[in-house]
Amino acid sequence: MSVKRTPPKSSTSSKLLTRTSPVHYGSDPAIYSLENQECADQNIAKQRKVRTKRNDPPPAADITLSDFMIRIDEIKDQQDVRFASMESSIIKSLSAQNQEMKESLNYLSAKYDEVLSTYKSLQQENNFFKSHIKTLESKLEQFEVNARSSMVELRNVPGSGTETKESLIEVAKKIGMLIEIPVGDSDLRDVIRMKLKNKELGPVSIDFTSVIKREKFLKATKSFNKNNIDQRLSTSSLSLDGPNKPIFVSESLTASARRLHYLARMFAKDHNYEHCWTSFGKVFLKRRSNETRLRISCEEDIEKLKKST
Repeated sequence: MSVKRTPPKSSTSSKLLTRTSPVHYGSDPAIYSLENQECADQNIAKQRKVRTKRNDPPPAADITLSDFMIRIDEIKDQQDVRFASMESSIIKSLSAQNQEMKESLNYLSAKYDEVLSTYKSLQQENNFFKSHIKTLESKLEQFEVNARSSMVELRNVPGSGTETKESLIEVAKKIGMLIEIPVGDSDLRDVIRMKLKNKELGPVSIDFTSVIKREKFLKATKSFNKNNIDQRLSTSSLSLDGPNKPIFVSESLTASARRLHYLARMFAKDHNYEHCWTSFGKVFLKRRSNETRLRISCEEDIEKLKKST
């Protein structure tokens, strides 16, 4: 087989040559010269200055490492200024609050000292008044004891619908005849029936004209009861109406002394004390006949005895 090719036609070749022939345009031969490069750099620098004044970020294609670091420094400076301003504002606010708190604490401290001083003053005044009231109560108690020094009380005396002062005087005279201490009208200052809330019939109070007469009356009553154990003073021995009841004769006590005597009797009963009695408004205890008597002046004395037994 033949490998020769048929040569192209001349017309076709000329056409191809005509189409592919290069076309030359006019251009500035000095486009890459040094002056043109400097002008371009100046234009880029101007654009950067304009963008910096307007605070516009440069195009990504124009950012260099030095521009990036400068921008970071600018942002850091701005943040430092803002943080410094915020820190100053916060410190001022906290300082003002601390000052207000300090002033409030100082005010409260001054008020507390004032209240504490007033409290101490009131406490001292209260203690003084308590002591003074206690002294006055003691004096008043003594006055009342002295006023009752000539009086005796009769308990369990039966009453009647027509009870009068004369009938009560007759009871006092009957007792005087029985104990062999005569009682006349001149020996009596007054005889009354006392009223009690919790009892229908209160005790009969006899007020003698002298303390000596009262002491004789009380001593003779105790001797009579001691010598007549089977026939002690009672309603039947006095020929009084009603059921037979013992008649108790004792000195007239104040309200506080009566309560103290009651507590002392309960204590003597619970702790096997043999004797509990009163004399001139004072309460006494004795465990045995041969022992020393104990003066009971207040309820605290009984509490002390309870702790010691």
